[in-house]
Amino acid sequence: MMLTTVNIFFVNICIIFLVSTFTFYLLRDRLPIQPDSMMSTRLYFGLANGVTGILLMHHAIDLNGALIDLRLLPLALSALFGGNVSIAVTGTMLLFYRFLIHDGASLNVLLSSVITLLGFLILSFICRRFITRQGYFFSAIVTVGSLLVLWRLIISNSPVDAWETIYIPYFILTIGGAILFYRLSSLLQQHFVLYSYQSYLASTDQLTRLANRHVILEKVTTLEKSNASWSVILFDLDHFKTVNDTHGHAIGDAVLRHFSIILNEYCPVPVTVGRYGGEEFIIIIPDSEQYSPVIIAETIVTAVQQTPFVMQDHAVSITVSAGIAYAHHQPAEMVFKQADAALYEAKTQGRNQYRLYQS
Repeated sequence: MMLTTVNIFFVNICIIFLVSTFTFYLLRDRLPIQPDSMMSTRLYFGLANGVTGILLMHHAIDLNGALIDLRLLPLALSALFGGNVSIAVTGTMLLFYRFLIHDGASLNVLLSSVITLLGFLILSFICRRFITRQGYFFSAIVTVGSLLVLWRLIISNSPVDAWETIYIPYFILTIGGAILFYRLSSLLQQHFVLYSYQSYLASTDQLTRLANRHVILEKVTTLEKSNASWSVILFDLDHFKTVNDTHGHAIGDAVLRHFSIILNEYCPVPVTVGRYGGEEFIIIIPDSEQYSPVIIAETIVTAVQQTPFVMQDHAVSITVSAGIAYAHHQPAEMVFKQADAALYEAKTQGRNQYRLYQS
């Protein structure tokens, strides 16, 4: 009997581990999850914990005829990370599942479950107002929640030896599962936060926070395979070496960041903006028919001229030249060479302008 109980307990832990890992992986770009995260994030998190709770209810532990499950743990996790929105989603799913498995439970049973869920929401609200540390908050939720469940067990028709056979084992299993669950969830969230940060560093130019060369080439490879109508704009800051020699490399770096902000501001969302190297920047336009590269280049060249870089004591006027090339089923390497040729033409004809490659 004891071996069976322990076995089912660890089956529950494996369920928690698998669903939690999958959940945090899917939400890795939205971590860390907090009560003030986007509404969709809290809804997804509540949904995932609802699935966990349903699986735990389905694999309930039989303690001498009393079916005990660990649904309290995903409820507590929803309270910890997602707040009352996640609790409401998780609790509603558990109520609905309980109503189904009891083949239309009585109105009193359903009302009791609704009152329990409301009590849990109130408990979470009170604890969040007075407890700031996550570990203490989770412990308070689980402890009070366990005591409430124990109280419901005590007032029900229980055998004489219920304390030894049901109550104490339930409390031990719940607390043990809570410790493992909290530790696991914290480690998973930390792991995927670090994973997202490392992915960000691997795909981002550290100075300008734009896409790096690797991301640009990946984007172009995808466009080539899709046979899309795409185009390239290459930008080069005019006389940038003079800025470095006159004002120093720190000011030069600040000018590069200044230009990257202008690029982000004037480029449509679908466009990929990146630093190609040194003072060269690149824009990949995935739909040249909807987003005209000529208009984008003209807008940016004008914006740079009209937006000088302001230092503490004076402003530095900067300009930029641009070269445009359309992809007409030729290799990406050829498109880049054509854009570079157009950029060279813009520079030789006086800079502060754009040129479109003409075959």
